Amino acid sequence: MKRCVGLFIFLLLGSLIHAQNQPLDNLQQQFNNYQSGTLQEKLYVHTDKTFYLAGETIWFKIYAVDASFHKPLSTSSIAYIEILNKDLKPVIQSKVFMSAGNGDGSVSIPGFLASGNYVLRAYTNWMKNFSPDFYYEHTLHIVNTLKLSAAIPDIKLPSVIQFFPEGGNEVFGLPGKIAFKASDGYGRGVDCSGVIVNQQNDTIVRFQSVHNGMGYFQLKPERNVSYFALVRLGDSAIKQKLPDAADHGFVMNVNATADILQITVNATSEFNNLPVYLISQTRQVIRNIQSSVIKEGVTVFTINKKDLGDGISSLTLFNPSRQPVGERLVFKRPAESFTILAKTDQSVYNTRKPIRVDVTTSNSYNQPLTGNLSMSVFMIDSLQHIPEQSIVTYLYLNSDLKGRIESPEYYFSNIGKQADDALDNLLLTQGWRRFKWSDITESKKPAFEFLPELEGAVVNGKIINRQTGAPVGSSGVWLSIPGEDYAFSSATSDAQGVVHFGFKDIYKNNALVVQPALQKDSINRIDITPAYSDKFASATMRTLDLSKNQESWLVNRSIGNQVENTYGIERKRRYVNQYTDTTSFYGRPDKQYNLDDFTRFQTMEEVLREYVEDVRVRKEGEKYSFKVRNRLFNTYFEEDPLILLDGIPITDASKIVALDPQKIKRIEVVTHNYYLGSSEFAGIVNVKSFSGEIGATQIDPNSLVVEFDGLQQQREFYSPQYASREAEENHMPDFRNLLYWAPRISTGPDGKSQLSFYSSDLKGKFALIVQGITADGLPGRTISQFEVTDSR
Repeated sequence: MKRCVGLFIFLLLGSLIHAQNQPLDNLQQQFNNYQSGTLQEKLYVHTDKTFYLAGETIWFKIYAVDASFHKPLSTSSIAYIEILNKDLKPVIQSKVFMSAGNGDGSVSIPGFLASGNYVLRAYTNWMKNFSPDFYYEHTLHIVNTLKLSAAIPDIKLPSVIQFFPEGGNEVFGLPGKIAFKASDGYGRGVDCSGVIVNQQNDTIVRFQSVHNGMGYFQLKPERNVSYFALVRLGDSAIKQKLPDAADHGFVMNVNATADILQITVNATSEFNNLPVYLISQTRQVIRNIQSSVIKEGVTVFTINKKDLGDGISSLTLFNPSRQPVGERLVFKRPAESFTILAKTDQSVYNTRKPIRVDVTTSNSYNQPLTGNLSMSVFMIDSLQHIPEQSIVTYLYLNSDLKGRIESPEYYFSNIGKQADDALDNLLLTQGWRRFKWSDITESKKPAFEFLPELEGAVVNGKIINRQTGAPVGSSGVWLSIPGEDYAFSSATSDAQGVVHFGFKDIYKNNALVVQPALQKDSINRIDITPAYSDKFASATMRTLDLSKNQESWLVNRSIGNQVENTYGIERKRRYVNQYTDTTSFYGRPDKQYNLDDFTRFQTMEEVLREYVEDVRVRKEGEKYSFKVRNRLFNTYFEEDPLILLDGIPITDASKIVALDPQKIKRIEVVTHNYYLGSSEFAGIVNVKSFSGEIGATQIDPNSLVVEFDGLQQQREFYSPQYASREAEENHMPDFRNLLYWAPRISTGPDGKSQLSFYSSDLKGKFALIVQGITADGLPGRTISQFEVTDSR
């Protein structure tokens, strides 16, 4: 009997534990299911500097990583780079090839661009499925010295203060922390002080900002009491009503020690003896999951920081019905580090002298670590400062918070309670996440409009009936990029009329030619979706502010820029030879006929009948048609083949017969069934002209022709050599303020790399910045400085 009772109690406890854990298991399974189908990318862009003159070149390197582990990600082969003006209108757009999670390139700043602050942003085609807040952005300062005008002062926008209850909720009768952020109209933090008063003007609590306009105070809201903030913002004062508290709910409070997070949850009485759940996740990876029962209006969760990932983690509270009711962000300083050291062989150099740099990379234990790096060496003065943002601050902080982060380096370079409190206030006031919990708990399947560009450009379009305006499904469409190195793709629309075309390695700007595969579909209209994103993160940019003290520096920069553009213009036009695969989409043809190898006939009909034995030419009345021999069975296909002229599909063989054979270079024939996407072709006849441009004259009238931006050609960075006395004494001026740019540095297994370059004729202080990432996703940055002085 005792054994039976013991077994019964054991089974009962087991069933109770299982019943308690089941909601947690369900939440975790739903979360994992959602995350497995929503891979997200992060891009970081290292630019050579942040201050430019019109006519200069912006050099950059792109790092692509997965959003969860920060490991280099090769999902996308193309990155989109844009420079936006103050109205968020793109003034420069470019596509950059990426491989193994890296890409580098450059853009030239047009001479007509107006002075001002601009935003550089970068994203991939896949990232367009998510909010533009996920795109990479940072500010560039551009001055056009040939179009200097009186600076337009910033429009005086009112300062504001916002209040953020910890965890997201204020509840009557429950004590809680309320964070605040005071900022000017452009989002910059403003120091403030104030008091919270009730409707009788009684002081409840005083508060004072501690860093960049942020701070917090404690408040226990009471029923039938209204609360107001009386705030002093510089020379102005405002009165603002606090948000009303809720009658029922939960309040979260997080207290942190060096190793432990203690999360206290207070709840109203109706939740007594009911379970609540806490899920902790770092960048969409669940790190900790717990349940507890509310007793006498309170429960406490404890989390060891070792269980969380480095950087920002979200702590989400769920009620008994598994609905999210509170959330709090916390930060764990990185436990592992990627240490980069860049040491110059001297601290002071003369002009036009060699500068040697030893770069070493190591882990937290000072052991060599292989790194993928980029390096920039530029002059620092009153115009160009050392950039605040780095790959470290962006990946661990900026990319997981909403809005502009002022001085992000402050939170990493300062360690101690003051910096930790400032960072905690930042998390309280600018928190967000990359997903919606409702999508997870309701098991919503994400819908993706844009495909990842795994091997090249993806062009999206939509087929619409001209008469009804309704989308047309199951309609075949051909898309081609004409020219000598042409491209061709075929696609069939889905039920929503959407089509996707894929290409590889298209570097030249050209035209897209889109046409229906069948004549019966010519009643449809084909719309091509613009390649560049038309969504923007909301932001207000300040006017570029130049002081009188900066005029002399600006004059010197302007002279140097004009000299470089006058004497070094050819150097700016040097491009790296890009390897492009010129093989046709069908690979090697089964037969190829180079017409120069034969006696030239006067008509294409004679050429085809006499030389191209695998193509039978038929004539019915005034109309010609082709049939390709199926070499496998030595019979001719009954269906018409795909006919191409310089990459343009030709549906009427008579157009080929009418060509001047003297302008035709070769004819390629595929003598078997060829499948491309959902299309099947009874052989292919591909006619190529010497110019590669004849096909453009034979475009079907039902075709749509749109402009297409190819990948940017990679420019070669020019770094002069003064190894000989003759070169050093050359009178050609060298006014480079950017001494060196190296986007492809790799430290080997020994963690070492050595680089060298020469100083210019400019004297002053220079900064050397090296940053990068490891294969395991550890980011790092280092800054060193040296000086150039004296003359030769």
